[in-house]
Amino acid sequence: MSEPLRIFVSATADLEAERAVIGKTVAELPIQLRTEIRRYPREGTSYETLFELIANVDRVYFLLGGDITAPSGSEWDLAMQLERPLLALRKPGPLTPAAREFLRNTSFQVAAQEWRFFRSDAELARIIALDLADMLLHPLNRYGLSVADMEAVSVWRKRWQAAAPDEPSSDEPGGAEGSAVILGKS
Repeated sequence: MSEPLRIFVSATADLEAERAVIGKTVAELPIQLRTEIRRYPREGTSYETLFELIANVDRVYFLLGGDITAPSGSEWDLAMQLERPLLALRKPGPLTPAAREFLRNTSFQVAAQEWRFFRSDAELARIIALDLADMLLHPLNRYGLSVADMEAVSVWRKRWQAAAPDEPSSDEPGGAEGSAVILGKS
């Protein structure tokens, strides 16, 4: 039985809008796939609920802007404790003292996987699309993709790979700024 793709998106307050880029990129997958995009609820939640949201995800996307803000530090810590695959993403720019301290304290945790920098929404979408394609094309095929689905994802990946990483970003709203469940055809 195939599993849904589960993603948790953690973003500092100054990168809240970038969540929509991730949601939009997931929605543009060329195949029908049940996908859950999770986030910390806006109204807050208990530690137990946050644990449940992160415990069984396939990927944590961690977006860091100029300042580390709650609850992103707790989300990072929990993802590390639960050993969830994490892609650390940073938007270049000046950092607050708190953000510099966060980077210093977490540098040993991301030594094997450096921070990935993005300067625009298009560059972030490209990083996410390539990462999603790599997860979906993994030889274990956890998501139950057909040969036609794998071919479609391979073509999609090649298109993103060929895209210029510094394309200007669109100002059009879109994507899933909140949590979402995308249901594929059964």
